[in-house]
Amino acid sequence: MLHDAGRFLALVNPAIALLLALCFLFAWHHERTRPHLLQLGACYLLAAAAIGLQVLWPPRAGGGPATIAGALYLGSAALLLHGMLARIGARPDRCAGVALPLALFGMVAWFDLVHPSLVARIYVLNVGVALILLPGVASLAPLRTGRTVDRVLLWVFVVFALQFLPRTLLALAPGTAHDAAALLPTPCWLWLQATLALLLLALGLALLAATAQDVIDDLRHERDTDPLTQLHTRRSLEALAARQIPPRPGEKLSVLLCDLDYFKFINDNYGHSAGDAVLTQVGRIIAAGIRRRDIAARLGGEEFVVLLPDTPHEAALQLAERLRQTLEQTSMDVLPGMGNVTASFGVATLRPGEDLEALLMRADNVLYAAKNNGRNCVEWEREAGVPALV
Repeated sequence: MLHDAGRFLALVNPAIALLLALCFLFAWHHERTRPHLLQLGACYLLAAAAIGLQVLWPPRAGGGPATIAGALYLGSAALLLHGMLARIGARPDRCAGVALPLALFGMVAWFDLVHPSLVARIYVLNVGVALILLPGVASLAPLRTGRTVDRVLLWVFVVFALQFLPRTLLALAPGTAHDAAALLPTPCWLWLQATLALLLLALGLALLAATAQDVIDDLRHERDTDPLTQLHTRRSLEALAARQIPPRPGEKLSVLLCDLDYFKFINDNYGHSAGDAVLTQVGRIIAAGIRRRDIAARLGGEEFVVLLPDTPHEAALQLAERLRQTLEQTSMDVLPGMGNVTASFGVATLRPGEDLEALLMRADNVLYAAKNNGRNCVEWEREAGVPALV
């Protein structure tokens, strides 16, 4: 019974690793902008080869297959570390990424080909893999405050790395330390194989889930972000505004509309590429001039909007004037002879029972008044009793 279970588990582990490798390689084939998927696919491919090699040629006192299997295991660990860090834009240091795996490989080869010792190889491989992976935990620490899938991935990775330390002692249980064949039928060996299969699967699934969430978030960001200005789109603005309207009791919510002056003249005389460059720079100016909780969007063409949570009318007017002055004083290199552009602003504050559409309509009315009053100015609803800016 134990022998049959051992044979089954011996085949399950490389099968799981191979299946996960194919999943990562398939994902990389469709997402070439994510090179970490190729590294993770190669990681699981090497792991499948290493486990399969040990099934076909069990470790013995000297010979060579153990050296090859050791190289595959160490390479798999190094690729796992590289893939995990590459996903978040980090890189392992040279010691953990290159020097340590090479040193460990040298030790495995020594205790296989020169001074054969199964005990030493088990220590080197298990402790070595843990030493390769665990330093990466510090670089992966930002995942603790990330999305749920990132937090789960971090802890699965930590458990996966740590389990190689107790595996060393369990693998060297009495009666098996010097006889590799004795490992196969024992309950201890079966437990080690079962836990390895579960952890290989859990880590692979966590990585695939995180990758799927990355793709979804990127698609959502692409949908909700204007490609020229990197501000929100109107659709994104409406979704975010739904969380702010109505505002909390005692808070005011204001909005400012901004429309570039004579933008058609820019497109007609300098070309649409120059117009796009102007829009890009205006987007940067707006993004740099507002708070993190404010919501800036491009409504279309040369019109922008900033939704201002917890902002009374006077504060919104002051922000609009600051943005107007910054824009007026900013030189546009793509407009030789013109130098800079100006914009007209309309400011409105949410009334009780009003929705976003009604608020934007009132702001658009005062923006139209700013255009009629000579452009390059800030207008507001004067019946609100707000004093003029000085």
